[in-house]
Amino acid sequence: IDTDAGWGCMLRSAQMLLAHTLRVHFQSRNWMPPTSVETERRDPFVKKLITWFADFPSKTESVYSLHNMVAAGYAKYEVLPGEWWGPGTACYVIRDLVELHQQSQPSLFRVHVSSEGTVYRDAIYELMTRDSKKRAEERLRQKASTLPSPLHPLDPSGPRLDGVDVKTLDWDTSLLLLVPLRLGLDKFNEEYVNSLARSFWLPQSVGILGGRPRGARWFYGAYADGSKVLGLDPHTVQTAPQRNAVKNILLSDEFMQSIHTGYPDIYQINRMDPSLAIGFYCRDRKDFLALEASLDELKKSTTSPDLFTFEDKTPNYFSSAMDDVMLE
Repeated sequence: IDTDAGWGCMLRSAQMLLAHTLRVHFQSRNWMPPTSVETERRDPFVKKLITWFADFPSKTESVYSLHNMVAAGYAKYEVLPGEWWGPGTACYVIRDLVELHQQSQPSLFRVHVSSEGTVYRDAIYELMTRDSKKRAEERLRQKASTLPSPLHPLDPSGPRLDGVDVKTLDWDTSLLLLVPLRLGLDKFNEEYVNSLARSFWLPQSVGILGGRPRGARWFYGAYADGSKVLGLDPHTVQTAPQRNAVKNILLSDEFMQSIHTGYPDIYQINRMDPSLAIGFYCRDRKDFLALEASLDELKKSTTSPDLFTFEDKTPNYFSSAMDDVMLE
């Protein structure tokens, strides 16, 4: 396989969503690249971003390349090179490649995929306070070492390491929340039109992976009346970038111009494929709470059903209570 024609549109759309999130994370939502190709070529962030997505297999530089996405899909999700991807698979591969990138880019955000149409708060807080929880537990251990030993291991007066409440801890970094959804069976359920359109208005939105049947897009906005969505269409085959003798990406004029378009795709929202994934970037815990509050307000202002819900605890499918439910 030497081209992504006919099978790579969901991978390319996932790259678009991820590149936009990286732009928001490292720059800002309002940041724009220089308009001049020559000036853009010298911009440190642009050079870094293009290198991360250049189509070469790499563990540290072109970590989000098509090669790495295909390798992750094959190794972990049994998707053969050249096979069709769904939005759910794309979300998990984004998560896996971001984890790989964190080894060389520690200031990166973390990715959580809520695959059941429900965002479980405990899973989010456990992920986002992984480092701060360790530090808090270490402080408790140090405190315990200075106190007299309890008379009995079960003495409630002794210090408890499980006393760390992750909801009160500062987040270690930012969050990319991805929620794969199916809004309809064979076609898009139009009851979700208003909710889906208004989700783009939330400041945490980084768009939607979706498209028409067998043709993926990255959607980044919607008309105010909810009739149409705006997106980028990856269905244009372009020349892959080249590298020089020391394996640096050659930022030729042709390649620099190929990563931009002045022609967004405008698409009827009710003609979207019902299988999609919605993305939100939360810079910190306060931003995550604001997202939840905004979604609650969105619920009150429209008659559309919820796109997804929030719950406190992840279900324990191995508990005796769950066995009773299954038996009933």
